[in-house]
Amino acid sequence: MKNKKSTTTFEVIMWIPRILFLVVLMFAIMLLIRSFVNTTIDSSELQANIFANRILYSPNAVSYFDPDTQRVYPGIVDADKINAAINDKSLEKSIYYGKKNLEIGAKFSVNDMKENKIDFFYNEDFFKEQEKIAGSGFTEGPGGARLYVKNYNVIVQKGSVLTNGVLTMKIVIPNS
Repeated sequence: MKNKKSTTTFEVIMWIPRILFLVVLMFAIMLLIRSFVNTTIDSSELQANIFANRILYSPNAVSYFDPDTQRVYPGIVDADKINAAINDKSLEKSIYYGKKNLEIGAKFSVNDMKENKIDFFYNEDFFKEQEKIAGSGFTEGPGGARLYVKNYNVIVQKGSVLTNGVLTMKIVIPNS
């Protein structure tokens, strides 16, 4: 017959594997929880899409605006409006990100079927600086940047002449 002291010692020794199993189980549960929880949200692609839509749908940007009906035609790019925007920087005034814009930069290219090409910028100095960073492969973490390219089939209006063309937007957004 065993005494009470030996029975208690035996039970304590038998609890060691159970405690180790519980520690491993808790560690596995914590690892699973941490693997499924996302603590970072990358909204740079959303910002690029919103900026592109603001360019296309704004009456003060590149799309043709009919003053009689007060309607913007986002599929028609007004070349005269673009040339005016290049000369007086009205595009940066119509889509305002603050006095010192460190949020977004863009390059626009309008190519029509007659091989005429119009290039213009939104926040040109910032775009050229961040394009180098995005092109070098530094797209992760602070100090990096991402480049998004969007192509739209449009009609280019120059005076009263309409031609088919492509509007290419290169939008660069830095990582915060």
